[in-house]
Amino acid sequence: MKLQTANSNNNQDQTKNALAEPLWTVQDVANYLRLEQETVRMMARAKKIPAIKVGKVWRFKVGDIKEMLKNE
Repeated sequence: MKLQTANSNNNQDQTKNALAEPLWTVQDVANYLRLEQETVRMMARAKKIPAIKVGKVWRFKVGDIKEMLKNE
């Protein structure tokens, strides 16, 4: 029987939280930042905003967008 340490459980919790973090669409980010959707797409392509490309669409982690604004 293998015992898990508190650190091991913490790492698993962080991984689950990262995977469960909501993703915003281009429209969600555009509304939040009060920008046009095409502006958000251009910023994502230029890596001026943290984004993930899933197939042909862009997705954005809510936490990454809010963190980006804090650091501005």
